Amino acid sequence: TKKWIAAIETAGHKVVALASRGKKSNAEKYAKLCSSHTPKAYDDYDALLEHKGMQAVYFSLPTSLRTDWVLKAINKGFHVLVEKPMNGEDDVRKLIEAAEAKNVQFMDGVMLMHNPRTAAFTSEKIKSKVGSLRRVISTFGTGPMDKSNIRYNPKLEPYGALGDLGWYNIRISLIGFDFEMPTHVQCVSIGECKEGMAIENVQATLYFSEGRVATFDAEFNGGCCRQWARLVGTKGEVHVPRFVIPQNEDGFQTISTDWGDFDKKNFDTTGHLDLHSIPKNVQEAMCIRTFAKCVNEKKVDKFWSVVVLKTQLVLDACLKSLGSNGANVKVNKL
Repeated sequence: TKKWIAAIETAGHKVVALASRGKKSNAEKYAKLCSSHTPKAYDDYDALLEHKGMQAVYFSLPTSLRTDWVLKAINKGFHVLVEKPMNGEDDVRKLIEAAEAKNVQFMDGVMLMHNPRTAAFTSEKIKSKVGSLRRVISTFGTGPMDKSNIRYNPKLEPYGALGDLGWYNIRISLIGFDFEMPTHVQCVSIGECKEGMAIENVQATLYFSEGRVATFDAEFNGGCCRQWARLVGTKGEVHVPRFVIPQNEDGFQTISTDWGDFDKKNFDTTGHLDLHSIPKNVQEAMCIRTFAKCVNEKKVDKFWSVVVLKTQLVLDACLKSLGSNGANVKVNKL
């Protein structure tokens, strides 16, 4: 919440009201973080949705509680920016249908989508440097995490690490393959992953057409915090450090390699490394600007809701595979 309040203000917009579940004091605490004014604080979401002069709502509720409130907001004509993941394909389709009926924007808060770095490493210039993409590899893991954390509560966060972290891995995989959908997936967990237990770690493979694949791991309590992605092509690769939560100076690298004449055992694996810098930016604020543009210009961009659905379809297939001991699971069609 603190991060998004700062992002809204950095983007040049205004928080007019906040609410916290049954605790007005929490909302009042966050209201004091606003730099230019003190927004209205509520202890009831219904009261928040009656607030006059509000155009849009950001929801950071737990996954299992999110759908009903997002649907209420949409039906009242509010544009909605929402935390990930959603609570299943059916819920996403319901929310998209409601948003289209009310002509409001529905978008998730995946910040990396709005970072200029993403546009840069997926540009035609970079694609020509690395060649035809064959593989996306990514990892996202947290450092030590207390198991009292809400992320370990399967009633509130049924997808565990798969949804909380893996959502980003799935998204970077889709970005790499120009939002083409995988045909099927396999997903496993190291250690116990029984019903009623939190999903602490996953390893997944997404299979695309023509033999292309994306692989990722996502993990709570994974020792050190790690987050990087590699997009591997026929002529080289793109390395994206800290792909989810970058530092301001983070750019990306391209690595061009050539085996030489493999048949004659004339190997040359030295490669060529190029560093690509990106102007400093606050990606959360960039996300707010994208969202606000849709709101203020009254031009709903369906791309953002479709990409939520695509990510959810892959996520649900991974969850189904995980529950079937890593079985090969087809991804549902759009």
